[in-house]
Amino acid sequence: MRGEGQQGAAKLRTERALRMISRVLLSSLLSALLALTWLATAGAGALAPTPTPFGEPEGCWEPPDDYTRLWVNGALLNARTLAMLDHAQALYTARGGTLDLRLAITQGSYNPGGLAASFGTHDGGGAVDLSVRSRANWEVLWGEIPPLIAALRTAGFAAWLRDADELHPGSPIHIHAIAVGDAELSEAARAQLDGTFGYFRGYDGLPQINGVPRPDRHGGPVICAWMVARGFRDLRGQPNPYPTPGGTTVPPWPIP
Repeated sequence: MRGEGQQGAAKLRTERALRMISRVLLSSLLSALLALTWLATAGAGALAPTPTPFGEPEGCWEPPDDYTRLWVNGALLNARTLAMLDHAQALYTARGGTLDLRLAITQGSYNPGGLAASFGTHDGGGAVDLSVRSRANWEVLWGEIPPLIAALRTAGFAAWLRDADELHPGSPIHIHAIAVGDAELSEAARAQLDGTFGYFRGYDGLPQINGVPRPDRHGGPVICAWMVARGFRDLRGQPNPYPTPGGTTVPPWPIP
């Protein structure tokens, strides 16, 4: 009986030791996997925007290559940009939007030196700024901004909200939009598409003195098949420089 008791105790100690060894091994394995994951994400730039599988969103439409210049609400646009704006209007209105985009224009294209805060982005074609304030009482229509940004992007614009005082003290709140693929964009505007701080890289288009791009607060770029056909694609996570046709990776304008 005594021998059997000793054997039982030894067996119990062995089982406990095996369980402890299993826990240690499992813990070590998990730690190793976490370390490998951290190294992989750190090496790939985990904080950088990453691309998503291509899928054309509903509402994509290739604009006509018509560069006839037209005056709209006191601003000069080409017919291509106006067609894109009108398409954005249709998409936005279908989602319950209330702003009239033609009346919301505060700055158009072909306006060299018009506003220093624009740092050359409006010097050529394809650029337009839109007010997001009520024409009745001048209040900011915050609820209109997300669906309007989404509609503009689906219509082919790189579009971002520029908040009050964001560009300089006293700068007004507005939406800044650049037409993708416009043949008459200024160098500064083209850089906002796929340059170092560009839309297709997942950033907000604003050059930074420290050289660190700021993430796009509205999510990633909307990419349509016609953009891909013209050489544009999702550049999030791609090394810089990686320009697409007509783009640039070095801002040629003074950084504000």
